[in-house]
Amino acid sequence: MSDPGSAGAATAGRPRHRLLTVTLIVSALLNVCFIAGAAWTHWYPPGPGAIQEERYRQMRAELDLDAKQRQAFDAYVVAMRAHSEQMRQEIGPLFGAAWREIAKPTAESAQVMRLFDEAAEKRRQAQREMTAQTLEFLATLTPEQRSKFVAIARERRASWLHSRPARP
Repeated sequence: MSDPGSAGAATAGRPRHRLLTVTLIVSALLNVCFIAGAAWTHWYPPGPGAIQEERYRQMRAELDLDAKQRQAFDAYVVAMRAHSEQMRQEIGPLFGAAWREIAKPTAESAQVMRLFDEAAEKRRQAQREMTAQTLEFLATLTPEQRSKFVAIARERRASWLHSRPARP
């Protein structure tokens, strides 16, 4: 015959054993998910668009905008994206053509310079348009918000410049 006291002790130990097993399984699954997430972000980092989108969200929050200002900010962001995309579409082919010319054994320096000058002019034009759009948005802000916007923009510009690899 079995001892009734030992049967109760074995039954009392089972819930602890199950709890320990479940805890270990959950811990192992979380570790696997963490490692998979780290690997994913290593092999598939967020693109510049995702990073820029996060910066806009942070800026919007830091500026503490009212409803009308949020609407102006959202319109400003849409305009900046459109100008940036248009600039990439216009300048990219010019740079590509300049580099194709440079790669030729008998590259024409006048053609290369013309292409780079045309790209630079399109970039300047886009910067003028973007500056006008920025000033229009800044007019909707209080002096404190405007100062904050400028500080954030300068800080991000400085971090971007310092994060770029040095050119030979």
